Amino acid sequence: MEQEARRVPPVTLDQVLGLVKFIASMGGRVDSSRLDEMLDVDMDLLPHVVEAAVALKLLREDNGYLVITDDGVRATQLSGRPLRELIRRLGSDVEPFREILSMASEGAISRSELLEVVRRHGYVSVEAVADIFSEWLAYMGINVVE
Repeated sequence: MEQEARRVPPVTLDQVLGLVKFIASMGGRVDSSRLDEMLDVDMDLLPHVVEAAVALKLLREDNGYLVITDDGVRATQLSGRPLRELIRRLGSDVEPFREILSMASEGAISRSELLEVVRRHGYVSVEAVADIFSEWLAYMGINVVE
């Protein structure tokens, strides 16, 4: 039976990288039950940021702890083009980015195609989610065109 593809929740790349950097600064391992006490963030948002970081394999869950992965460590050390390439590589293994990257001809995807992908993957608030993912795509070098 084919395993269902991991899916990134609609959170920003900055939120994900911020969480990874925080965990790195705490020694690379944090008790996930205490994470909300340690961070001053919206409690409704935090589980989605964690889910995105885990889906992208920047973090992994281990017996109630969030642990930074080798790629997570790299993400905290890189900037510019190397970081963009890492995020694109990791994103190519999760939805909706896998599908979008396969569709993006010549480094672009139309807004209508992006909206359709977002709908197909079951996201709600399609326009808002498309806006969030447009930022990810721009970072990966994919332009969203009208």
